[in-house]
Amino acid sequence: MSQLLKELMDKLVRKGLVIIDLTHELYNGMPTYPGDPPFNHEYVKVGKNYGEATLSKISAGLHSGTHIDLPRHFVPNGTTAETLPLTDFITYGIILDLSYKRHGEAITEDDLRRFNDKIQGNYAVMLYTGFSKTWGTEEFLYNWPYLDRSGADYLVKRGIKAVGIEALSIAGWPGKEGYPYPPRVPRDDVTYVHYKLLSNGIYIIEGVANLDVALNTCRDGEGLFIFTPLKIKGAEGSPLRLIMLCEPR
Repeated sequence: MSQLLKELMDKLVRKGLVIIDLTHELYNGMPTYPGDPPFNHEYVKVGKNYGEATLSKISAGLHSGTHIDLPRHFVPNGTTAETLPLTDFITYGIILDLSYKRHGEAITEDDLRRFNDKIQGNYAVMLYTGFSKTWGTEEFLYNWPYLDRSGADYLVKRGIKAVGIEALSIAGWPGKEGYPYPPRVPRDDVTYVHYKLLSNGIYIIEGVANLDVALNTCRDGEGLFIFTPLKIKGAEGSPLRLIMLCEPR
């Protein structure tokens, strides 16, 4: 083992570094973005005795739970999961404490400029509002704090690598036929925010969990984020196991 990797493992064992799971569980009946395919997991066979195997299957939309939006999601002919280098999905970053934002309120350039000295080029930036506490409620599906056009423009100017949010969409709720909750934003704003970020090389991570734990655990709310998508040919997104490696406070 190389000395560098040995020191890293030693730090993990001695709790000089901690790993925080920022991922929601995937389970039947879980919240999904309105209109997306539901998540379903079922057993094909169940081993009950020694030598008998258990086998199960899933069906789901690729934007289920904690997941990543890749360029093809909103950029015509954009890059897909199997074409992207793994180095894109390991990056240092920061959690921004935006817990003062109300449900359904926009996260704007002015909000992000408060952290101007913390947001660096090629960083992952996680937007913490506390909204994940509403997971499993109707409020979670329609009324989240969202990034507006000015916020997306600002992050592009800062040259970050990824942005994460607790809601199932980075942009606001545009309304949808068959769903009673009124729109928060025009539909074109949803397109603009996604396209602006994805077309400028910024990955979008949605459905992030446990950012409050990370803020309370990690020194300065900073650490290394790892968020590798499944290598599905042609995929425009993927569920993730999102983790954060950090020095404790």
